[in-house]
Amino acid sequence: MSFPRPALGPEARRLCFVVPPVTAEDRYGPMASAGNSLPPHQFLYLGAVARQCGWEVSIVDGPAEGVPLGECAARILRERPSVVGFSATTMSIAKAATVAGDLRRLAPGVVLMVGGPHVTALPAETFERLPVFDLGCAGEGEDVLRRVLAHLEAGEDPRGVDGLVSFGDDGRVQFREPSHEEVDLDALPPLAWDLLRDFPARYHAAATYLNKTPFSDVIVSRGCRYRCTFCDNNTFGRSIRALPLPAILDNVDRLVRQYGIRSLFFTDDSLMTMKDLFSELCEELIRRDYGLEWSINVRTSEVNPENLALMRRAGCWQVSYGIESGSWEILKRIKKAATPRMHERALFQTREAGIKSNAYIIIGFPGETHETLRETEEFLARVPIDTLRLTYFTPFPNTDITEDLAGNGTLVADWTRLNFYNVAYIPNGLTQQDLERAYRRIMARFYLKPRVLLSFLPHLIVPRKALALVRGSFGLGRLMVARPECHA
Repeated sequence: MSFPRPALGPEARRLCFVVPPVTAEDRYGPMASAGNSLPPHQFLYLGAVARQCGWEVSIVDGPAEGVPLGECAARILRERPSVVGFSATTMSIAKAATVAGDLRRLAPGVVLMVGGPHVTALPAETFERLPVFDLGCAGEGEDVLRRVLAHLEAGEDPRGVDGLVSFGDDGRVQFREPSHEEVDLDALPPLAWDLLRDFPARYHAAATYLNKTPFSDVIVSRGCRYRCTFCDNNTFGRSIRALPLPAILDNVDRLVRQYGIRSLFFTDDSLMTMKDLFSELCEELIRRDYGLEWSINVRTSEVNPENLALMRRAGCWQVSYGIESGSWEILKRIKKAATPRMHERALFQTREAGIKSNAYIIIGFPGETHETLRETEEFLARVPIDTLRLTYFTPFPNTDITEDLAGNGTLVADWTRLNFYNVAYIPNGLTQQDLERAYRRIMARFYLKPRVLLSFLPHLIVPRKALALVRGSFGLGRLMVARPECHA
């Protein structure tokens, strides 16, 4: 598409955001039935900003709506958009491009934008390999979106906006580096929860995150100051910031009172790092007494008996810890800034506070060996965790660990298979079969423990929780009998 284009009058200012229609199998591989379906939070922020700019906004959530790939373009065009905005991960970018190609054929006048972690990591390469989008946004999107919409309203060329990748008049890819200014979260309008169709019924948690129902997750902060080499923090960077406390509480209040949410998961990377804000949030949740139970992602270095006790009083029922490995050698190599002893201490303190622990464990990092796998298994055998999320190391583009891959193993997956549940990288000294056997062994030894099995029994009397457990059990069983998919 060429720019500039005719100015868009008020009647034409319609923007449709799209979650590419990836399937549960795309996202979770053999664990598809055990996966979750969570709201597209990026569009709650961006949608609110677009509305503030005077645009009519809609969301087509391909996975949540069950839209087939071949029908997604037609579904989008029912919204009569003049601009379509995709958000794509590395795993979903190819399907986003397929839908964009269909839109280009069916509605050549629609402006096609794409953003998200993949474009942020590889802006030029994405457009070179998938030349179907008009504009791509690298980094935070709110300020970029405001400027792009203003240019389109005025009939001006938006390609000069900082943070955009596009095609120049000569057909070559051009990229303008993002502004160093962070989005001012204090100035953002309230999140547009009403844009979600059939919320919260259309979305669900995995069994390991589910306690009361209805359930939702929420993201109220950005950034992470830590330097784990495998993490992708290109979009929000290392500066930690959050919505102001009144805005956070407004979201909680709306979720509880308007949508009936009874269980909430703060899926932020670093909310608890902001100690004063987090303590004030807990105190306010205690004062308001919603009867709400909530869970949160936390680093083991951030907890102590005092703040765990406060969290429990405020309704926290589960903490999810990024343990990653039980091997000190692996933790050092990935710059986790934690030791197995620190992990162990936090897990016992969490149990003593009356809060359940969920552990994130990753196997197959560069440097992984039979010995480090054994150390992880021994660690899991001695610590009091209640649920386990085990995944394979996934080498996402433009992460710090990329420089540690060459010479230390073999990359065996393309973009479409980078989903945590497919073997994507095989460290030297191990085979794919070694990793898959270790995965099955660790999962079986954990989830077949009598203590773990018994802990799920009370959930069977609640239909929605029982359904989540059945999905999870089926996924685990499917994984146990799956035949290895070998790579040469």
